[in-house]
Amino acid sequence: MNRAASFIARRAGLVLAGLLAAAGVQAAARTDICYSAQTPPGAAPPTNATVFACPQAGNRTVPELAAAGWRVVRMAPVVADGGAAVRQQLLVRDDTLFVSGFEPT
Repeated sequence: MNRAASFIARRAGLVLAGLLAAAGVQAAARTDICYSAQTPPGAAPPTNATVFACPQAGNRTVPELAAAGWRVVRMAPVVADGGAAVRQQLLVRDDTLFVSGFEPT
């Protein structure tokens, strides 16, 4: 690559970086740990109607979480009340890659 082409490539990179910074673009990745209501051991497994309480995402079902841009990373049972009940733990991640600041809240 000759000297002029190298200068142009560096200048274009700086311009692009400046534009992204001016727009306030930033990477965003949020995770949330959600829990279902307690059920007796041996109860039916969670369904699409099971509501999970999530600190950031709110009280939602798995389809509602998906529609809001969250992706299930892991689901696991958690023993509660000394083995008298089970809660489902759901780890979800927000799939938003970039936030420009212009999205509705």
